[in-house]
Amino acid sequence: MKTLGPLLFALTFALLLPACGPLECTPENCSNGCCTAENECIRYRDDTTCGPNGGACEDCADGNVCHLGTKQCIPGVMRTRVQPLEASIVSFEPPDDEEWDSDGSPPDVVVEMRCPSAPELSRTPESTSFHPIWSTGGCEVITSNLLKNPLELAVIDVDPFTLDDTIGTINYQVTPEDLNLGWVELSIPETVISLYIDLSHTYSEQ
Repeated sequence: MKTLGPLLFALTFALLLPACGPLECTPENCSNGCCTAENECIRYRDDTTCGPNGGACEDCADGNVCHLGTKQCIPGVMRTRVQPLEASIVSFEPPDDEEWDSDGSPPDVVVEMRCPSAPELSRTPESTSFHPIWSTGGCEVITSNLLKNPLELAVIDVDPFTLDDTIGTINYQVTPEDLNLGWVELSIPETVISLYIDLSHTYSEQ
């Protein structure tokens, strides 16, 4: 009778082991992602985990990319256009809370970007505002390069009479999540409350 207790414990433990495995990934619990062979639900697709909502993820073959709209592997190249759209700048220049411009007017804001593999520096037009907006002056790069190397951004107050003032700089590594969302919002301590950047994609054979 002394050996019955340990035997029952071992039997119970063995029966419970299957319940300790990974939760099964199904269309019901992964309705906005694809399921890997390891039962992981991937919501932000890339070329190594591409598949329809509730379906199986697949690794796109060489020469193929994951189309983030259809969530299917397609032959060709994916490119992303990186376009600053709007920003919010603090009202006074730190650290002494001075006016950005000597006449008290808002800063004349541009965004300069060095994008991975882009042949030249990109620059938006000037927007004179504490809440500048832009629609041009972005860059277009092969998306795979954007995932390997960071964006280098500088927010600048342009002054035609003196040297330009750098409002703030930041390096940012774009992620698959950003690409799936189609935008990213950044901030630069003390000066740039927010910087909203649009990420739009195109696909081509080459």
